[in-house]
Amino acid sequence: MSPRRQERSRDGLRGRVRQRPDPQPSGLALAVALAFAAVPAARSIEPIGNSMEANARGGADVAVGDSALSQIENPATLTLAPKVRVDGFGELAFIRHHWRGVIDSAVSDPGPALLGNAAISVPLDRRWAVGLAIHTRGGLDTSFRMRHVFIPLVERRVHSDLGFVDPQINLGFRATERLSVGIGLRAEMATGSFSTVLGPADVEFDDARAFGGGFQAGLHYRVRDDLHLGLAYRSPTWCGDLGEGRGTASFYGLPPVSLGRLRIEDFRLPQKVSAGVAWDATDRLKFVGELRWLNHDNSTLGGTTVIGEGIVDLRYPLPLGYRDQWGVGTGAEFKLTERWILSGGYYYYTPAARGSALLPIVAILSEHHATVGLRYEADAWWAGGGYLIAFPATLSTRGWSRIPLGVDYGRGEVEQTQHLLYIGMGLRW
Repeated sequence: MSPRRQERSRDGLRGRVRQRPDPQPSGLALAVALAFAAVPAARSIEPIGNSMEANARGGADVAVGDSALSQIENPATLTLAPKVRVDGFGELAFIRHHWRGVIDSAVSDPGPALLGNAAISVPLDRRWAVGLAIHTRGGLDTSFRMRHVFIPLVERRVHSDLGFVDPQINLGFRATERLSVGIGLRAEMATGSFSTVLGPADVEFDDARAFGGGFQAGLHYRVRDDLHLGLAYRSPTWCGDLGEGRGTASFYGLPPVSLGRLRIEDFRLPQKVSAGVAWDATDRLKFVGELRWLNHDNSTLGGTTVIGEGIVDLRYPLPLGYRDQWGVGTGAEFKLTERWILSGGYYYYTPAARGSALLPIVAILSEHHATVGLRYEADAWWAGGGYLIAFPATLSTRGWSRIPLGVDYGRGEVEQTQHLLYIGMGLRW
């Protein structure tokens, strides 16, 4: 339902030698996992990596698999660890939006957003391994107060608030000494709300919920002891209607009237394909690279319709306008000592959103990311942290808007900057 939530948000936007280990985790390990799983997904953004290690090297993970959280990206990496692993990841994001409209400008700086993942991987024998993960992704938190063309004397609040979480189970199998395969299932849940101004109407969409699911699969191949390849696929997230939201509209600043129940039919999030390589150049230095493709065109993010079921039936087309997106990343890890590891990386995403479908609460996917991280690895545990910056990205319209009644957005521009601090820790036994 993460997808549904996302849609809602977009709505608002447009409109949201192995040893067999003991399979029983210790109380401390479970406490670590639960602590990170409790980190709220709301007001978050989708990170370029799902673990501290991956984030620090520019997000690349599909060919590495050095964390229990790697199963989220590539379930085949479950077979790479001879021990039980429990890992947690927490991220604090500071996101600033600056909107410039036809008659007003505003800044949204709602404070830090939280995101967290937790996972456990357990080898069953020398060929099979199983993993469980709680993954949070997507989401946006914006809040502007601004004047609009048809309501020029009143500052209206436009905002979005959504979050996603998907628990999943994954299975890895070592087919040969060099080749591993993996597959997994996930459920997704989403909740959120948004508000935006469309012509003379201030539209609120609250308490939206969605549920759905999908699957993921992957391959990992060891070409040599120092060279590894990875390939992964994440299916679309299929959901029913993104519904149960309460809709209201306020015309020309007058008291709001009910629009009844609002919903988006057959919500669907994009599928993803990832391919990567990891090379141990020396005993101390590792290089990684990764390529991703996100199929936005065939998802709800490409365009949808909001349906209202109230006194008057409403069908409001939302040309969200997202296009397929490519991402490429590279990074490196260097062992400062036997225990301390320094990482750095860079990731680039092609622009996904089109300016012609711009709204002030739209989620801009940043293009250029730089990362750095430092971690300490002991025999039975590890801990580390790092920093990621998504350099300022700007999206603007060219004089007209594809959003029906989007008279305030025909000449608009929004700039977004992100700063992220993240930590991770884990246990091995």
